[in-house]
Amino acid sequence: MLDESEISKLLAEYNSVKTEVRDLRNKINFLDRKKEELFREKRKISSDIHSRIRVAKDSKDKRNNLTEAVKNTKHSKEEIEAKIIVLDEEVKKLREEKSKVLQKSGVEDPMMLKKNIKKLEFKIETEGLTFEKEKEMMKVLSKMKKQYENTKSISDIENKLGSKFRELRDLRTMIDMTKKIVQVSAKESQKHHVELIESSKEIDELKKKEDDFEGNANKFKAEISELNQELDKKFELMNSLKQKLTDNNVRLKEDQEKSNHEILKQKDEQVQEKIKTGKKLTTEDLLILQRTMKN
Repeated sequence: MLDESEISKLLAEYNSVKTEVRDLRNKINFLDRKKEELFREKRKISSDIHSRIRVAKDSKDKRNNLTEAVKNTKHSKEEIEAKIIVLDEEVKKLREEKSKVLQKSGVEDPMMLKKNIKKLEFKIETEGLTFEKEKEMMKVLSKMKKQYENTKSISDIENKLGSKFRELRDLRTMIDMTKKIVQVSAKESQKHHVELIESSKEIDELKKKEDDFEGNANKFKAEISELNQELDKKFELMNSLKQKLTDNNVRLKEDQEKSNHEILKQKDEQVQEKIKTGKKLTTEDLLILQRTMKN
């Protein structure tokens, strides 16, 4: 058995270790709260990142769709421009053909010639001309009709030219439309491209913050792990010291309090049973009730 001085020394060491255990627990609880705060902030940022990624994906999809639309519209514009070139060439050839026919016939304006023929025919039919004058005018009329006959192909050429001009007008209208579509789509595509770049920058910045929060939280986590290992050692030491004290018939304050609490609890249960069964309560029973109510 240990003497009194050795027991006092053992008690002092036990109380010191007990204080260290309490301090370690407080520190672990404090660090755990800090760690959880950091992880909460990290989760908030993670949620924000996911939300911004959805926005960035939406901007990217819109940009790509508009870019594809611009590409297709430009391709259509090139096809229309190629058709215009072909039509311009066809118009040029028809005009040259018309010019040759007019040059060959010696007629500048077939429609005017046709009107003049009608006028001359009307004059011959309605005016009282001498035989010689009518014969002379008939020769002129015959010559005019022959000239007009030589220009009949001009009508087909004019019809073809009219058709080509209408096609050119429609194609040039389409060209103007494609230009507007390209301008509007390109502008809208650029807008979504800028949004995508801005979202990407924001996501990168948030990821850095997320990594910082996680890194700091993990530092606390590692420190807590080390403190828990130290706490386990302190518990082992405290239990060892407690066992030595118990072996030397030393009753610790906390054991006494625990024992008193258990005794009071048992007595309170007995009093409660008396109340349920309607038995008379003693002065001690009333004191026990009073103490348990305070606790």
